[in-house]
Amino acid sequence: MIKINRLAAIMIAAASMATASAANPADIIAKVKANAAPDARQIVYEISVSETNPAVIKGKTSEQYVKDELMRQLDEAKITYIDSVTVLPSDKWAQVRISGAHIRVAPGHASEMATQGIMGQPIRILEDRGGWYRVQTPDGYIGYIVDNSLVEKTADEMAAWRKADRVIVTAPYQTRVYYTPELKGARNVVSDVVNGNILLGKKVAGKNITEVELPDGRKGYISSDDIENLDQWASQPFDAEKILELAYSMEGTPYYWGGNTVKMLDCSGLSKTCYFHNGIILMRDASQQATTGEIFKPEQWRECEPGDLLFFGNPKTGKVTHVAIYDRDGNYIHSSGRVKRNSIDPEAEGYLSTPFLSYSRIKNSIGGRGITRVADHPWYF
Repeated sequence: MIKINRLAAIMIAAASMATASAANPADIIAKVKANAAPDARQIVYEISVSETNPAVIKGKTSEQYVKDELMRQLDEAKITYIDSVTVLPSDKWAQVRISGAHIRVAPGHASEMATQGIMGQPIRILEDRGGWYRVQTPDGYIGYIVDNSLVEKTADEMAAWRKADRVIVTAPYQTRVYYTPELKGARNVVSDVVNGNILLGKKVAGKNITEVELPDGRKGYISSDDIENLDQWASQPFDAEKILELAYSMEGTPYYWGGNTVKMLDCSGLSKTCYFHNGIILMRDASQQATTGEIFKPEQWRECEPGDLLFFGNPKTGKVTHVAIYDRDGNYIHSSGRVKRNSIDPEAEGYLSTPFLSYSRIKNSIGGRGITRVADHPWYF
């Protein structure tokens, strides 16, 4: 089973260290949740116990290792129980079929936005909710997506996709796939595409165009200037200037809660989208991103480097509510109302008084918890 993040070994070790002498199964269920599945945004852990004798341990989890740890602790406590815990499938796949697809916190168009998936992104299907799927994205984030935003794929189809000729959209601005090689005409558009979208594709010999196929089988042509070969793109080194250039290209773009494309995005969507442009997958929310990388105190801000992530929030609780991307000389770019520039230097004209809590350096922690190169992610390669 593919484990999306690298928390598994750490969490299991922590759980094993905890005493297993709980008085009843409910205590053990709660303890395993706290140690092995603390973040519902990353792991499904919906488990309860009946008041029967023997107790029935029932519910569901998205990860086999979490269930294994729960059962181990129940056995160690010598509790008699009936195992009725379902592990959600790890071999049901789909890909996003549109340039940006809404993923919500519950099934239904009126539900709050959680994040967005982007075209070609591999998606793990956890549950079919009848018109809606409960899914997991490559960064581990869990939410619900309407079925017509996805195209289901078999494991064999996904394996073939990982070996196929693929291209990724690298243009900073929304562009188009056209039915014909002329690449023009309002009635000639197959689909819009945005930065980070992945397509099957081969360059047309002798021309600056590439023939592409979308995840749902639609075919067309795109300017070769707007794309790169996925394999070559995924091997790129860390480049803070590339991250910042994409961010600045979005200046003025409206803030959109849960947004994760260059069309509209929230604060953590900006950092996530810009880092993905550099071939790096970050965790989804600002509060998650703040726990990754090398973490520094706010008073050290003069030591910030381009590409560092700045975190803001409540100084009393330590709760992170906002993230920005650092540039130079105290300046940063972020999404707040719109994508814009401000400063953490109290003497600067663009200074904002929002409490600055910490900053994280990502570049030295790629491959660590919550920071994954696309080239190293088994869903892509």
